[in-house]
Amino acid sequence: MIIALIGDDDYNIKKRVASLLGELDPKWKDFNYHRFSGDTQLKSAINCALTPAFGDQKHKLVVIEECHFGNWGETALKLFELLPKIHICTKLVFVATNIDKRLKVTKGLLKHAKLIEFNLAPPWRTDLISGAIAAQAKALKLTLNRECLDYLTEAIGNNSARAESELTKLATYSTTQKLTLQDIQELVPTLTQNSLQLAEAMRKNDPHKAMAWLNELLARGEMPIVVVRTLQTQFRTWLWVKSAIASGMKQDLEIAKFCNLGNPKRVYFLKQEVAKCTVASLSTAQRTLLELEVALKQGESPTQLMLPYILNVTILF
Repeated sequence: MIIALIGDDDYNIKKRVASLLGELDPKWKDFNYHRFSGDTQLKSAINCALTPAFGDQKHKLVVIEECHFGNWGETALKLFELLPKIHICTKLVFVATNIDKRLKVTKGLLKHAKLIEFNLAPPWRTDLISGAIAAQAKALKLTLNRECLDYLTEAIGNNSARAESELTKLATYSTTQKLTLQDIQELVPTLTQNSLQLAEAMRKNDPHKAMAWLNELLARGEMPIVVVRTLQTQFRTWLWVKSAIASGMKQDLEIAKFCNLGNPKRVYFLKQEVAKCTVASLSTAQRTLLELEVALKQGESPTQLMLPYILNVTILF
């Protein structure tokens, strides 16, 4: 089986890989579980997947992490010709944050691989977040009324790891007593500062608030890469809206379509938010945040690294 796990929901992707790992024979796991870098070890990974597994069950798991399909060319296409030869009990997993289905190399891979996407709902899509939390609660046999569901949507946001942890905790408590809204509020505190508020402080050129909210996010264990990706999404949305306005678009529906916004009513507020911003400042902010993401992936210390980048974006406005 060949699988492509794609998306920015790192928690659920890791959970899926862990589930696949759990299918291996524990006695032979160290011999039959292999991880490779998509940047430098694609050939080695596929050669590994082609070799037989050890043990009686013959199950094997090969994971290729941080795949950047746009960097792969004809060499990858030739390697993909070998994929049908992989044994049915071997699972070859490609992991990436995004995939461009228009690329020739991507089309070559998806001829043989099953695509499974794990994407976090945008922080402002409370309808999607609410639906995901409701589905998880139902799976745990946890009954939530609308008031409780709305509170959890606000309190948890699109943090899939926290959603699972908090709902499991609530399900455990609900086996002994019926939970009220007050019970849930005490068990699941609202995180008053979040990445969107950090983005707002940066756009408003408020370095003191930006520093305070960044420190709180890191102190409570928010994943730095998730914080940065939320900032990227918000600044990219502001950049698209400002670019649309600068190009002469006036109708909210037209701007929403151009910016790929599901809710055209949101354009009214976005236009107010970017009124005093320039395309140049928003573009520079986005580029700076992308540089920050690269630095984090290279293993730099988040506590020392993030503050200078955040302040550099803040002073742009």
